[in-house]
Amino acid sequence: MAQTRRESPLARLRYRVAAANLARHLPGEPCRVLDVAGGAGGDALPLAALGHEVTVLDPAGALLECARTHAEGLPGRVHVVQAHAEDVPHLFTAAAFDVVLCHGLLHHVDDRVALLRAVTAPLRPGGLLSVVGPNPAADPLIAADAGDLDRALALAGSGRVWVDGVRAALPACSADDVRADLTALGAEPIAHYGIRCVADLVPPRVDPDALEVLELALADRMPYPLLARFFHLLARRG
Repeated sequence: MAQTRRESPLARLRYRVAAANLARHLPGEPCRVLDVAGGAGGDALPLAALGHEVTVLDPAGALLECARTHAEGLPGRVHVVQAHAEDVPHLFTAAAFDVVLCHGLLHHVDDRVALLRAVTAPLRPGGLLSVVGPNPAADPLIAADAGDLDRALALAGSGRVWVDGVRAALPACSADDVRADLTALGAEPIAHYGIRCVADLVPPRVDPDALEVLELALADRMPYPLLARFFHLLARRG
């Protein structure tokens, strides 16, 4: 059977590092978590396994069915809702969640502030918002490492970012852009991590466990987050 993107080694590493970053900011007690555009549950299911109650929202029914299937061993902890991110304010009450995940979504929308306002509408005051997105600064490095210098030059400063999921370059959305968006909404950015700081630049046959240890060590050590394949921002709702 062909390996899905979520199951690929690089994708697994993305989820594991994001989970480790997030864990540094979660309280000790179980949380109510909303995973916006959560797909098949790559971020949500590990949280549910830790005892949190997670709602996965996504417009794709097939992905939600996959999340539901994998959640069968976690009764009562995983809920799925088929809807778009823009629908969030109409679906949930204020302060319904302690944590909101918005991973891999903002670079697909034209109005990031409006989208962030929508997905944080049910987040309680002081609640945690987690945002992950592809980092455009990484693209020229990855292309150059692959020997494609023309592509590296074209991507440098292009204002676009390569997105594997759609196999296309989309308008760039940097950590600085999102930090400004969050501040405009009255949220307080509290951490900036990198995900896959070096994983896309090393030979594919390296020891995956050793690579994960290295990635976790680099995730919060500047300047590595500035060059990572993904940026990961954490903020508190004001």
